[in-house]
Amino acid sequence: MASEYRALRASVLLLWGRDQSLDAGSLQDVIRFNEAIDQALAESIRFFSAQVDRSRNLLIGMLGHDMRSPLNAITLTAEVLACLHAGEEVSEAARCLMDSGAEMESLLNDLVDFSRKKLGLGIGIEVGPVDLGALCANEVRQQRAAHPGCQLELTLDGDLHGLWDVARLRQVLRNLLSNAIAYGAAGHPVILAASGQDLEVCLEVRNTGATIDANSAQRIFEPLQRATADGSRANRKGLGLGLFIVREITQAHGGRVVLHSADSETRFSVLLPRVASA
Repeated sequence: MASEYRALRASVLLLWGRDQSLDAGSLQDVIRFNEAIDQALAESIRFFSAQVDRSRNLLIGMLGHDMRSPLNAITLTAEVLACLHAGEEVSEAARCLMDSGAEMESLLNDLVDFSRKKLGLGIGIEVGPVDLGALCANEVRQQRAAHPGCQLELTLDGDLHGLWDVARLRQVLRNLLSNAIAYGAAGHPVILAASGQDLEVCLEVRNTGATIDANSAQRIFEPLQRATADGSRANRKGLGLGLFIVREITQAHGGRVVLHSADSETRFSVLLPRVASA
């Protein structure tokens, strides 16, 4: 497309230059013509890029949606195998299938939410009564089963009941805990703390390890961004969407996410109004 505009400009200017009747005032016409070509080219490229982005996001969204059915079939089959008690080898294989299915489902959820955000649909929430303490305890229990070598600690304080989207908050907890486990130093605990105040509830996930430098902290919540001062986050597995999804879900509830990383400790704090603004 840019080549076509360049050829058009060259052809018109060539014919213009062959006109022997041109006078000094024609220079202004040539300048205006070049400005018009530049503006048309910029608008065309912007429109084309938007269409490409939209098509890509639609493809990602449809792919994530269509992959759920075979994934559910795999997960249900694994659960049936686990219930058969057909021997330790079969049970272990079933557990591996369920763990892999849960990880794949998490990636698909992030992909679908990312595509919804890029398409302008936002991240929808369905508000209902939630016991955040029970939700945290359940998520910590699942993470301990998935990461038996990691030390996970849970502290609960105050009233942790409110009106939120339970599935979305489970997604926030899973992303933050998985992130802390992946980047935390071996031998040091990952701590999940939940405390209830009068008007809001605070969720904190803390881990010890390499801290996040100031430049990375400014963009770590953007999609496909992972970095620390020593580059230890640059080569990790995953899509780099976890913290982006955490921020979007928190904002959909009317809350905010605060990052503090210093003195070998990284802390993500999710502050939620007791009643989600949605």
